[in-house]
Amino acid sequence: MTSDYLPLFKVQVNSQSSLELLSEVFDSGYINEGTQVGLLEKKLSNYLNVRNLTLVNSGTSSITLALKCAGVGMNDEVITTAMTCIASNTPIINLGAKIVWADIDVNTGIISPIEVEKKITSKTKAIILVDWAGNPADLDEFEKISKKYGIPVIQDAAHAFGATYRGDSIAKFTDFTCFSFQAIKHFTTGDGGALVCRKDKDSILARRLKWFGYDRDSVKDSKGDWRGQKWDADILANEVGYKFNLNNVAAAIGLANLSLIDKSLVRHRENARFFESVFANHSKISLLKIPDFAESSYWVFTLRLTVEAAERDTILRNLNAKGIGAGLVHLPNDNYSAFSEFRTELPATRMFADSQISLPCGWWINDSQREYIANTLLTELN
Repeated sequence: MTSDYLPLFKVQVNSQSSLELLSEVFDSGYINEGTQVGLLEKKLSNYLNVRNLTLVNSGTSSITLALKCAGVGMNDEVITTAMTCIASNTPIINLGAKIVWADIDVNTGIISPIEVEKKITSKTKAIILVDWAGNPADLDEFEKISKKYGIPVIQDAAHAFGATYRGDSIAKFTDFTCFSFQAIKHFTTGDGGALVCRKDKDSILARRLKWFGYDRDSVKDSKGDWRGQKWDADILANEVGYKFNLNNVAAAIGLANLSLIDKSLVRHRENARFFESVFANHSKISLLKIPDFAESSYWVFTLRLTVEAAERDTILRNLNAKGIGAGLVHLPNDNYSAFSEFRTELPATRMFADSQISLPCGWWINDSQREYIANTLLTELN
């Protein structure tokens, strides 16, 4: 084991290819949304085997557009999880809607379909689920709820790029799937994201909403660049949108990074499966459950320690002191004052929050380093 610190996250960029593609963008004199954005959309759609993929400037923007396309507005209710990044839930408040927390399954860290169904009312306009740590939710159960009540499901897949469900992209199984391409994700454009819509009409609306409500595609040439007058189409009163588009600079970085995805995912999964084998039968470790027919992208490796929260925190500090960047990826959102009016009892969320830790399992962790991480944690628990 080297003395190098082993971070929980690490940015991966194909530097040489990025510089070459960025040079093309800069030399073109056109750095806004154009050729590179259009090309990246096509390549990502092919990689994920999906239609209706729209690139945007962040995962948060993607969630905002999904909520708007789902018809969420003032005083509507959105059922969601508190066990996530605040980016999953701030768009709800910013649209004037009301958060309704549903508890998670403590064995997965993911919102429970059973608890979701208990919270549905006549005001429910959407359901948000989060694929914690890259582990897919039980998407079949959410699809049943969606069809039963006619409520769209928004999948926050910020952790889960490359994860699969029943042998296909997770983006095939919900009304909306939101990806983040922020710096520390499996695939990055520096910052950015994508929205995948199941229905064509939602995708058409999303593409307008990302640019103030204006149909940019109608005035692009065959390469995806502007042609003619930019502002000669109408913007409807109920479709006033945002400035959420990705630009060619970010897209060039993404195009360069496409070649890294598969190798990176393989390594994340190899390291995670090593941890699963080592920790499987330990009395103080509970591994998260993943559906048998799903494959995680293992953004991080989250497990639960069956110790008191104070002892868990001590273990984390000791791991950090020994060069291991273990940590708590997210804390329950309902702890924040911004969400105080929506607080309710969430016992499974509290249990998970007090027992979770995440270990680095990414492409930068080699065999000897993963052994060091595992052995150090086991020593702390003995």
